[in-house]
Amino acid sequence: MTTSPKRSYLTLFRVAISALFIVILIRVAFLMLTSPKSARQYDDPQVAERVERGTILDRNGRILAIQTPYWGVYFHLNAIDDLAFVSEVVSPFVQMSADQIMERARGYTTYAQIKERIDEQTAEELKTALAKNRLQNQVTIEKRQGRTWPAHFHGVQTIGFTNTAGEGIEGIELSQERYLNPVPQVGERLVTYGDEITLTLDLDIQYTVDVQLQEIAEEWDPEWSAAIVLDAQNGDLLAVGSWPWYDANLFGKSTSEERKNHAVNQLSEPGSVFKLFSLASVLEAGEADTSTTFLCDGSYTFNAGGSAVTITCSSPHGEVDSRTMISKSCNGAISHWALQTDPAKFFETLSNLGFTSSWDIDLPSRARSIIADVGAWSLRSQPTIAFGQELLTTALHLTVAATALGPTGELLTPHLILRRRSGEDGTLLYERVRTPVAQVLTPANTAIIREGMRLATEEGTGTLARVEGFAVGVKTGTAQIMNPETGSYADGALYASALAIVPIDEPRYIIYVGAHDPKGSNIWGANIAAPAIKEIIKTLASQGKLIVSEK
Repeated sequence: MTTSPKRSYLTLFRVAISALFIVILIRVAFLMLTSPKSARQYDDPQVAERVERGTILDRNGRILAIQTPYWGVYFHLNAIDDLAFVSEVVSPFVQMSADQIMERARGYTTYAQIKERIDEQTAEELKTALAKNRLQNQVTIEKRQGRTWPAHFHGVQTIGFTNTAGEGIEGIELSQERYLNPVPQVGERLVTYGDEITLTLDLDIQYTVDVQLQEIAEEWDPEWSAAIVLDAQNGDLLAVGSWPWYDANLFGKSTSEERKNHAVNQLSEPGSVFKLFSLASVLEAGEADTSTTFLCDGSYTFNAGGSAVTITCSSPHGEVDSRTMISKSCNGAISHWALQTDPAKFFETLSNLGFTSSWDIDLPSRARSIIADVGAWSLRSQPTIAFGQELLTTALHLTVAATALGPTGELLTPHLILRRRSGEDGTLLYERVRTPVAQVLTPANTAIIREGMRLATEEGTGTLARVEGFAVGVKTGTAQIMNPETGSYADGALYASALAIVPIDEPRYIIYVGAHDPKGSNIWGANIAAPAIKEIIKTLASQGKLIVSEK
């Protein structure tokens, strides 16, 4: 049997991460016993001498952030007679030329930091070279404790990073600073240990998502892209992907765009994916005549204060009911039904689904989804909102709202932190519990919507998300992108996305993928996001996290 390159890469990644996990644990256990320095040192005799920052793990115990030893290289400038010679000796061990070293040294007066970090083996080799050339009194190699992120760019905007002082700057590293890096304890202990924080993220699933974002980037060159995998049964965020990304271990080289968590904080018009929730609002109000099919001839015209407003569809859809509105993505049908619905009731359900508020998932920032109050709507607002324009939301909001499309109609609170344990003795200090917000939708209405998503996968806009052996439901979307300078939609600029539930009858995962301003032709959600979702589902199955549900 031939193994695909993608699967081989995934296997290699999992093996490498596991091996790194073991190596890090062994080295840290040994070296921390001999390391006199940490990120935070204290001279107060009443408190512990140092604080050891807590570890961050994924839900399976894989290390996402940990304190590890490193060695810094320093010059005693007052003791150096021949700077050029010393620089030549040190050069091979710090990945700098002798000229670069001398230029760096000239920026100091007495004690010059030449290299912030080198590993243990390099440090030992440099010590040997210094001894051979009798330079021990001129060059110091200092052992310290610093932060390492073994997963590199995977989940990086969510995990975050620390500064050179060991303080959290972004992501979980910042939001959980008080637990990871606590005040030193009073007493006789030499060390105060920060808490261990386990995230809901699954590194295997995170990697799977990131592979798809990378492939989208290579093929379609979007400005940015985002993806989320959410546990539909308990609200756990299993993967939060945002491209472009950066290596947390090289955070000094990152840009503000790379550090932005587009899945959590990027507001955009969602396009046709939003029809899932506007249909939910229509059905819950029960005022529109959805039992009568809508005849779509490719456009829909309605009266707005004496002016005729025409909404176009991608093609004539013929007779459309509630289910085929989803599968065919008919703008005319959902606009027609929205206009038959009381605006206040329509708005209320959307608000109950989270589209006028924010979600606190224990990250430093919280984007608020935005739909204007009903009183500010124009006569064309309601049908426009119904097909995903004239509102701003995030991938997180759309994914969480989809939890209410399950059989119970319950909206679930999303979680990013699974548990927190004491770094001192392992005592469990916090563990997330499944937290329903409310029953937002009736089971009968969610069944209609899920059947529409199933049809979309079987014969509609989402066929490229179909996976043999699995009951997949999907809704694709392609939205125009507003030009903020002109206040009008930019020519040819689109946001391509898709949202899937699998298995559709008994939801286990909710998957969202979106790409902002992809380049090329046929840049629709059906062509970009749906195939990525298909690959994510296939990989979930290969990992044993999905069971075949149909022949």
